[in-house]
Amino acid sequence: MISNLIAQIENDEIVLPAIQRDFVWNEQRITMMFDSIMRGYPLGIALLWETYLDIKYREFDKDFHKEIKYSFRDNDQRRRIKLVLDGQQRLQSLYLALEGTLDGKRIYFDILSGKKADDFREVFFIFRFLESSKVQELNQKSIEHRIQEETEEEEKDIEDTSIFVSLKEILNSSPEGRLHLKNKWKEEYNLTEKELLTVELNMNKLVHSITNDSNILKISTIDENKSRESQDRKTESDILEAFVRINRQGIALSRSDLIFSMLKLNWKESAEELPEFIKEMNDGNNLGIDIDFVIRSLFAVSNMGSKFDVDLLRKHSNVNKVKSNYERTCNAIRSLVDFMTDDLKILNSVLIGGNLNLIPIVYYLSCTKDNLVPNSEIGNLKKALYIFSFTKPFSRYGDSRIGKFIREELKPLAEKNDNSFPLDNSIWWANYWEGYNRFDIKLLQRNRHLTLHLLQGMQGTKVKYKKNSPEIDHIFPKSTLREKEYEWSEIDTIGNFWILAKTKNQNKSNKHPKEYFTDVDDKILEKSLIDKTLFDFSKYKAFIAKRENEILLKIKKNINIDNNEIDFPEIWETDEDSE
Repeated sequence: MISNLIAQIENDEIVLPAIQRDFVWNEQRITMMFDSIMRGYPLGIALLWETYLDIKYREFDKDFHKEIKYSFRDNDQRRRIKLVLDGQQRLQSLYLALEGTLDGKRIYFDILSGKKADDFREVFFIFRFLESSKVQELNQKSIEHRIQEETEEEEKDIEDTSIFVSLKEILNSSPEGRLHLKNKWKEEYNLTEKELLTVELNMNKLVHSITNDSNILKISTIDENKSRESQDRKTESDILEAFVRINRQGIALSRSDLIFSMLKLNWKESAEELPEFIKEMNDGNNLGIDIDFVIRSLFAVSNMGSKFDVDLLRKHSNVNKVKSNYERTCNAIRSLVDFMTDDLKILNSVLIGGNLNLIPIVYYLSCTKDNLVPNSEIGNLKKALYIFSFTKPFSRYGDSRIGKFIREELKPLAEKNDNSFPLDNSIWWANYWEGYNRFDIKLLQRNRHLTLHLLQGMQGTKVKYKKNSPEIDHIFPKSTLREKEYEWSEIDTIGNFWILAKTKNQNKSNKHPKEYFTDVDDKILEKSLIDKTLFDFSKYKAFIAKRENEILLKIKKNINIDNNEIDFPEIWETDEDSE
């Protein structure tokens, strides 16, 4: 029965292993679950594991909020506990609803709900998470509505209106107590006999579903009631394998979720350290450092490739590799974020073509002295990162390309304690993989977000107000250019783009540039290399030709390269790429 499970959760007999991911269900999903319960629909099977092992776990949250910080315990007293392997979301939702709060709100039940609809997909029984003040407001409106109906037409049946009551109040009442509640509500809300019957049926159905119906949620417990010393009891490795297989059958966990879960089981500290580290790395930027990125970096630094291979962590030796490389990997990521902030002035993952382009840099910094960028290599690393950002060589086929680049270019240098960064070879691989052989306007067009941010001196930081979100805009409106039969390659080109705020872009519509740019500061136009003397559709081709040439020169100056310094070399004979 659900009530028995909740009692065991309340007494910390049923707990959550560190391998479980965070709670993610929202109000709508929880209230829909209670509609299912009232309709007698089964919730499936929850899988538990009974153990006496000293294993890291956390208790269920009684009062959940979005910014909650999980804390973990060790079963060092080796008491009997039951760990949830499957069914966390359902059990946590039930516990919050029946005993606690969600974002400061308790669950309430509309005791007059339950009408069947033609469409069985609709909700019959209404549950809502509400603050007590909102409940009073809704119920008061219901009372006022009823009084108004009686005054206007005394013989007319009173229309059903919602009456929200505490779920806990019903479930904690004895049969005599529920009779008292029914009589109290009759007087308080002026309920009809028909409504009283609905209230009585709803209360009985709720109590039966939660306290008596063993078919709503079934429990399967591994090693249940076996003696503490039984040789048949499962080990942590057995349970990890079961957990992986369970989650591989569906889409409950991503590959990075699974790998993180495996790390947490074998390396208890990671459960708390990794989320804190990620929060630290994302403070003040939009680089989007996440579990996925950190795990890939850990794999790369541990010479395990960058591919998300769940099976790698089934070997304790590989887990130990990851643990031993954790500190220097985190320091390398910290160093990289500082480098992106101070030297590149790029604080947004979109501008670099995705975080995969940074993994080789993390590996490189993990091998340098103190995980810092050597002064002699600042220029080379900046240029390499810009090349990676424009050509995006690791955004596609990242699993194979990252490993190949590290293996063939970075690892040999690291083994010789050579802290130089292989800029020339980085350029060669970008050419080989992406086919760009010159640092020209076509290359800048490939990552127009980065080009325009560099041009306009923007870093890609988070905006406080979503209507100020930067958007790429056509200077000469594309609809007008198409009417004038320009080729799409002439319209959708970097020479006709600039960045402005989202709302301003929407308000711009198809205005002639002469009209729209009237009130734009000349300094902004100058910085963006927009020559308003060419705001004439007959001069459009001259406008984009002049502007593209100036953009190329300015970007090269910003990156601090000579005209021929980053032209790509000819490709020589090589083995086929493993992608």
